Amino acid sequence: MASTSAAGGAPPGPSLNTMSSADIIDVGNRLDVDPLVDTDLTWIIQEYLEAPLPEGWTVVKTPDGAFHYINTGLKLEVGENPIEPRFRKLVELMKRSKAMRLPMDETTLLELLDPVERVADVKEMAEYMGIDITVEAHLLWLAKLAVLEALPEGWEEVETEDGRILYINTDTETSTEEHPNDAHFKDLLERERNKRPPHPTLTEEAYEWPTVHYRNDRDAGGNMLRTEMAAATGTWLDFYDVYGRRFWYDLGTERVTMDIREVKYIPSIVFIQRIWRGYLVRRELWQLHIVAKKICSWWRTYKFRKVLTDLQGLRDRSIRYLQRRYRDRMARIRHSKDIFRKLGQRGSRPGRRTDYKVEGLLASGYSFRPVRQAVIRIQRAFRIYRMVVHGGEGGATGTNAVLMGMFQGGKAKTTTYDVNYNPEDDLQAALSRNAG
Repeated sequence: MASTSAAGGAPPGPSLNTMSSADIIDVGNRLDVDPLVDTDLTWIIQEYLEAPLPEGWTVVKTPDGAFHYINTGLKLEVGENPIEPRFRKLVELMKRSKAMRLPMDETTLLELLDPVERVADVKEMAEYMGIDITVEAHLLWLAKLAVLEALPEGWEEVETEDGRILYINTDTETSTEEHPNDAHFKDLLERERNKRPPHPTLTEEAYEWPTVHYRNDRDAGGNMLRTEMAAATGTWLDFYDVYGRRFWYDLGTERVTMDIREVKYIPSIVFIQRIWRGYLVRRELWQLHIVAKKICSWWRTYKFRKVLTDLQGLRDRSIRYLQRRYRDRMARIRHSKDIFRKLGQRGSRPGRRTDYKVEGLLASGYSFRPVRQAVIRIQRAFRIYRMVVHGGEGGATGTNAVLMGMFQGGKAKTTTYDVNYNPEDDLQAALSRNAG
């Protein structure tokens, strides 16, 4: 039997151009790719044919034309290419992304094409990039992508005699100890740190399918792309081995498992604890809310009662004041009626009825003081009237005008008087009339 190291069921280094249509269709059927329909996935067939076999595997061709894959260490001989499940998984993820109209996660794509040989390298890369695996677990995909990322075109990696790693640019013939991708991933890390972390979820779909991360976070329209939700895995990170099997690696404890329940165990506990703490906080806040409402209600009741008490006191004082004023007024009226009766009896014979003289005053309800003031004003007005009518007795005309102004409300409404007035002229005229 002839031995070969090619991955596909064809001679070493086959390509789509050198294979017959029947062979291409056969390989496509094994990978679940129809070359006539899935034209956008034919590149996976080429990658599959050019992919190397895992370490320890060889392929032989039997006389009847069949290919057998042999692992001498495990003492296995199988008819299926050991990397075939990995490429079938790649086809499955590509078809799902196309059906969901989502981009294919670049980290998963690179890993299925060329898996990570040593998962501990991702932990070392995270430490090198300064990612805190407990606080920034949502950024671990950047460390994994940095491990999977190939050197840029024109760069080579060489090891010196003293064990140092140098990166040589064959175009410029320069060398450096700094990885050419360091600046790029430093910018990516800073950009992702400025974004809101994805919301952790425990749904089955989030664990079954890889989370889509964006190296280029801008779409064709310039809108920002971000991962909204991601599986709650804590410090666990998923990987694919060379056989396409998915496993999980804990960057904190360096444990490896293929049981998804173990991965979900700690995040589920943390999730339940967070729910419980949230419930306790909400319950405490609700209790504080109830207490605050009661305190506010008591305070409003106290203020309302205080206002009512103040209003009641003000009403009582007002009532007492009005009652006192009313009693004083009624007492003044009763006393005034006695005075009015006494005034009516003056100048009359004892025993004669005199109420008719003051009947109006008794029925008016006035007290003595305002009546007395009104009488004084009337008397003053009468005297002034007599002075005006009988000019000789009251003085000069100018003086009468001033007196009339004083009578009309205390302030003279007219201040016109004779500026040439001489009191001696009036006095001489009066003496002449008396002499005649």
